Amino acid sequence: MRFVLLILLLTNTILFSAASHANEDSHEIFGLSEYVYIEELGVQYKAKIDTGAESASINAINAKVEKGSGKKDDIVHFDLVMPDETLKSVSLPLSKHIRIKRRAADYDEDEKDYSRRPVLELTLCIGGKSHKVEVNLADRREFSKPMLVGSEPLTAFNALVDPSKKYMQNKTLCAKKYESEEHKE
Repeated sequence: MRFVLLILLLTNTILFSAASHANEDSHEIFGLSEYVYIEELGVQYKAKIDTGAESASINAINAKVEKGSGKKDDIVHFDLVMPDETLKSVSLPLSKHIRIKRRAADYDEDEKDYSRRPVLELTLCIGGKSHKVEVNLADRREFSKPMLVGSEPLTAFNALVDPSKKYMQNKTLCAKKYESEEHKE
C-alpha cells in the first residue's frame, strides 16, 4: 500500500512540475524597454517597462474633457507628443479618470499629493500581439521614454520582465500587422 501511495505522489509531483513549466513557456519576455505600437493613434513609441507602476501612460499635453450630452460619451481632446516631438491633435472617448500619486519632489506642502488624469482604452501591440488596455495621459516630456507600461498591461500580455535586457520583442511585427490589414480594405 505504501508503494502505491509513493507512486501516486511521485506521479502527481511530475505532472504538476510539467504543467508549471508549460505555463512558464507561454510567457512573453520583455526587456526594460520595448517598442509599443498604439493602433488607435497609429504611432509607435519607445516605452519604459515598469513593474512598479500599475497602468500605462503616454506623452500627451493640454488634455480637456468635453462632457457628452445625453447618452453620448465624454470626449478627451489632447495634444499627443509624437516621437519626433511634434504635436498631433487627438479626440477620443474618455474611459474614466484616475488619481496618480505624485513624487514628493514634484509638489509643495500646500499642494495635492496626487494628480488626476484622463484614461483611454487603447490597443497596444508589442511583438506582434495586441491587447486593449487602459492608458492614462501624462506630460512625459521630462522623462527618458514617452510611454510607460505598468503591471496591468504586462499582465494582459502575460509578460515577464528581464531587467538585464532591452527591446526583446520584434518592433516590426506590429507595423507589418496593421499595414497588411489596411491593404485588405
